[in-house]
Amino acid sequence: MNDALYEQAAQAYAEHSARSFANAKYERPAMLALLGDLAGKTVLDAGCAGGEYAAHLLEAGASVFALDRSPAMVEIVKKRFGSSIDARRHDLNEPLAWLRDGSVDVVVSSLTMHYIAAWDVPMREFCRVLKPSGKLLMSTHHPAMTAPLVENYFDTVLVKETWQVGGRDHDVTFYHRPLQSIVSAVTNAGLTVRRVIEPRITQRAEGLSEEWFKRLSRQPWFLIIEAEKT
Repeated sequence: MNDALYEQAAQAYAEHSARSFANAKYERPAMLALLGDLAGKTVLDAGCAGGEYAAHLLEAGASVFALDRSPAMVEIVKKRFGSSIDARRHDLNEPLAWLRDGSVDVVVSSLTMHYIAAWDVPMREFCRVLKPSGKLLMSTHHPAMTAPLVENYFDTVLVKETWQVGGRDHDVTFYHRPLQSIVSAVTNAGLTVRRVIEPRITQRAEGLSEEWFKRLSRQPWFLIIEAEKT
C-alpha cells in the first residue's frame, strides 16, 4: 500500500480522484453504468478513498458500508457523510469479521485491488458477505498498463511509479498481475464472472491531452470485472 500518500496527502488525493480525467471521466462512468438499481440495497464500498462512490450509492438509495485502510481517508468520508454511512478503517488483507454471511447485495471495489499482494482473503470474503445472486463490481489496473513496468508479464510483482498529486510527486507502489491471475482469483473464490470490460475512449473530451487521448483510445488503462455469487 501507499500509506505516505494516503495519509500525508489524503485531502489532495481525495480531490484528485474526484476530478481527474482517469477517475471522473474514464473509470467511474464505466463502473456506474453497471451498477443498476440500488434502491433499498446494501452495498459494501471496499476501498472508499474520499467517498466518490459512496456519494453515488447514497444518492441511489443504498445503505452503504464504506471501508479503507487509510485512517485519513476514513475520516474524510465520516466528515463528508456523517452517520449516513457506516465508514470504518479496515485492511482487506484481513477478514470482514464485522459483516455477516450473505448480508450485502453489491460489493464495489474501485481501483483498490492492485495494492494488495494476495487476493485469496478479500475475494473469499467478498463472496461470503454477498447474498445469493449478489454482485461484485471491481476495477483494477489493466495488465496492459502495468506490463511495460515488469520483465515477465506472467509474474505477479510489485512495481513503482511516480504520480503527481496536489502539485507534488509521490512514489506509489502497486502490483502487476496477468489477466489470468485476475480472473482466476475471482472464480477461485466461488464467484462467476459475467463481464470483463476494457474501457475505451473514442472521442477526445475537454481537458484530455492529446497524449492521453491516444493512450486511452489505443489500449485500456483499467480493467473492470463484473461477477456474481451463484
